[in-house]
Parts: sequence; C-alpha cells; structure tokens
Amino acid sequence: MDYLSLCLICKDENDYLPEWLDYHILMGVDRFYIYDNESRISLRQSLKDYIERGWVVVIDFPGKAVQLYAYDHCLQIFGTHTFWLGFIDTDEFLVPKNTLDLKELLKEYEQYGGLAVSSLFFGSSGHQQRPAAGQIAAYILRTHPTVSVNILVKCIVQPARVMMPNSPHDFIFKENSWCVNESFLRVDFQRFPNHIEKIQLNHYFCRSVSELERKLNRGRGDAGNSWARSRFEVVNQLATYPDTTVLDNLTRYFEDVNPYLEPINLLEKMADQAHERRTTPLELSLPAEVTFRAEFVSWLTVNRQLVEAEERGNQEERKRLLFVKLKETPHKISLYVSLAQVFLELKDSASAWQVLTQAWRIAPNSYMALFGMVFYFLKVENYTMAENTCHLMLEMGPYDLSVLGFMTEAMIGQGRWDEALKIGVPVVELAGSLSEEMPEDNAIYLVKKMADHLLEKKDYAGAVRLWEAGIKCKPGDIKTLLELVRALLFNGDQARARLLLTQARELAPQNSEVLRLFAQVRVAS
Repeated sequence: MDYLSLCLICKDENDYLPEWLDYHILMGVDRFYIYDNESRISLRQSLKDYIERGWVVVIDFPGKAVQLYAYDHCLQIFGTHTFWLGFIDTDEFLVPKNTLDLKELLKEYEQYGGLAVSSLFFGSSGHQQRPAAGQIAAYILRTHPTVSVNILVKCIVQPARVMMPNSPHDFIFKENSWCVNESFLRVDFQRFPNHIEKIQLNHYFCRSVSELERKLNRGRGDAGNSWARSRFEVVNQLATYPDTTVLDNLTRYFEDVNPYLEPINLLEKMADQAHERRTTPLELSLPAEVTFRAEFVSWLTVNRQLVEAEERGNQEERKRLLFVKLKETPHKISLYVSLAQVFLELKDSASAWQVLTQAWRIAPNSYMALFGMVFYFLKVENYTMAENTCHLMLEMGPYDLSVLGFMTEAMIGQGRWDEALKIGVPVVELAGSLSEEMPEDNAIYLVKKMADHLLEKKDYAGAVRLWEAGIKCKPGDIKTLLELVRALLFNGDQARARLLLTQARELAPQNSEVLRLFAQVRVAS
C-alpha cells in the first residue's frame, strides 16, 4: 500500500506534466492517478515512460465539467491502495517548509481525516510567452497571504475516512472524521484563513499572457463555464511579493546546483533525479468502463437544485433540500450554517439558533460554526455577542475582511462610531480595490451606514471617500453612483457631481432620480 498519492484531472496539459511529476516525485509522492479529459494527444502516449516505471496510472475520462466525478472515482477505485490521497492541479505544487519529504510532514496528521493546505496565488512575473525554465523557476511573484483568493485550500485526505468530494477544494468526511490545517484547526469548508508556516500550495494561476489566453478559451473543469478574465487581472496586479521557497527547497535537495543560476537546467536536473527514484509495483485491475456512483450523482443533483433555489430566492425549497442533505451527512457543519441562514431569512431566529448550537456541539470552535453564529448575532441585533464571536474568528485569521466587516457592523450597532470607522473605512476601501474580497452588498451596507453617520456630523469629505470606495465595490450600480453624487454636492464639488451625473444619464437615461439631480445641478451652476 502506498503512503501518499496525488490525483488530478487535466486536458491538454501534456507539456506541463513532466515538471509537475518530477518535482512531486522528489518531494516523496509514491503514485499519481491522472484523469485524461479528452487531451488532443493522449496522456498514455505523453507519459509512457512514467507509466512503464509504475509512477503513473492514466484513466481516460471524457465529458464536460467532470472534475468532481473524477475525484469521486479516484476515491472509490484507488483509495484502498493509498493511505493519503491529494487532489491538486498541474499548475499547483505542494511546497513543504521544514522538510523535503511530504510523507514526513503528513505523519503529524494521521489522526485526522485530511490536511487542508493553504494556497498562494502567483502571477505571470512579467512573462508574455511560456518560459523555457518551467513554472517553479519562472514564476516567483505571488500575492500576499491575506488576499482573499489565498483563503482557498486544497486537501490531502485519507480515503478510508472520506465519503465523497464536496468541491475541488473540500471533501465530505465520514462521521467522527474531519480535516485540519497545518495548525490543527478544524477546516469545514473550502475557504479558511491562510496558514503557511509548515506547507504552502504554490498556485501558478496566471502563467504567461499567451498561456492565459488558452486557459480562458478552454474553460473550467469543475463548472463547465468560463473563467472571468478580471480574476486573473486582479491576481496579476497583486502578485508583487517575491517567493522562492520552492527554489530554496530544491537548492537544499540538489546541494551541487543552484537553480537561481541555472533555471533552464533545473527541469533537466529534476528529471534526472526523479528517474533515479523507484516506486513499488502496484497490482491494479481497472474497470472496463468508467461509471458514476449513484450516491454521488444524487448529491450533486441536490447541490444544483440548491443553487437554483437560492437564485430564485425560494427559501422554503432551500430549507427542504438542506434537510435532505443533512439526513445523509448529519455531521457536515457547513450545512447547519446554511440552514441557519435560511431560517433567518424566514424570520425564524429560534430555529436558526437551534441548528447553530447543534453544529457547535458537533464541532466546538469550528471556524465555520463561528461564521454562522456571528451572522446570527448580527441578524438578531446582539451586537456584543457578534463582536465577541468576531474576536474568536480573528484569532484564527486576523486579516479576513469579511470578519472585519462584521466587526465594524457590531461596533456600529453598539454606537461605537470612532472604533467602527477606524476599522471599517480601510476595510471597504480594500474591498473596493481587491476583487471578491467581500460580498458587494455587505460592503455597500457598511459604506452607507458609515457615510450617513459622517454626513450627519458634516464630515462631507469623509462621506465622499466612503462612496468612492462604494462604487469600486459595486461598479456600474446607479444607486451607489447617486449616493456619491449627493456626497459630492454636500461637499460643494458641483463640477465632479455634474460629470458623474452625465455618466449616470448614459447608464440610466430614464431614471427619475438621475434626471432630478441633473436638473438640480444645472440650476445650481
């Protein structure tokens, strides 16, 4: 039985796989299960040498949006052959910090169902074309750990303790098993504050400009839709921090070669070293055809129905579907949190608290359960308890903008405006500058609360500053734009207010409030 294997699904990633395989072989991985999603050149052909040496098992896996099906198949078919099974992509590299052997690191976590590894998203490092040096030598600029994309985790799990994948980032564990991060904090969802003292996942998200174009054209493997270009542009803009941890590791590994001075030769050096390593033979009898497990298909169907019910705002249907899922997995904490939010939307705070306390009994101090509780306390206007809960969450992740936003709202509720503004103004400005840092409606709610307070205090410049952040949080929104116009008018900036109203007329030519304010500004001028 292997100790550590990796699973991935890919399409037309043939040229990237040797670097990815060689590196992870050097870091102690025993086996690779690679699902070929209709690559133009078969991976059986590209990876023939790795297959013959026993490192790689290739499974042909056609279809669209089949990533989770591949993960479930790997768990069911190959899970009995390995103690740990990790699920990452070809642009992701596991980078241990205090050892050169992933197996040595994982020994610390054997009593848990899985290890959630924090991501660090890397940008293009200025490359227009695919660099000859490969990914780990060419891309050395990353985002700061506090940027929201870096709260995504990827998991290495024990198949014996897993029921099925929940997303590409998290899994549903069997009862009395769960995932932790490197600090032994329980992880119940795909997003968790970044911890990278012992291990990090280098995610070469952007690669070069030309490679990005191909990625955008290919689409996503999990949802079957397209990537948003803006997501890559934001990561590239924020990827300004040098990170050579993986190169430092390889310097220690090779001893006689400096990858900083010989980056192009690094690929050849890794290949030579990996070729010298041996893995144990594995006797496998692959099924004649790939089939999808009925239980997993049913789970994904309910997931899809939940999304549709949420889009329609049908809270009763969401409640029904969440109870269906809880019947199958009564220990999954995120389901209780989602159900509590539904109860709150239905004005049933007693039932919301009941399900949250059940989650707490199952997983005390769970970050996910705390998230549900702070949301609850804000809804029922228990602002002191909301603030106390935020403090507990910030001990696990001190830079989570959403939690800092909740803290701001709790302080506003207590009338502690000076403290709220000290925290809240930078929070909404950061949310406006960085994509997806916090939900736009949450950000606008805070902006309006704080700006209205400043208008009452006749701090018109402060209100303008807040609404400028607001239009960055929710670009193109007429209501937000008009709020900025009003703040500008209070501040005596007629010229800029007129300019923005001209833009507003182009966006909403029939909007009565736009026309009224435009007429007011014209008269005043």
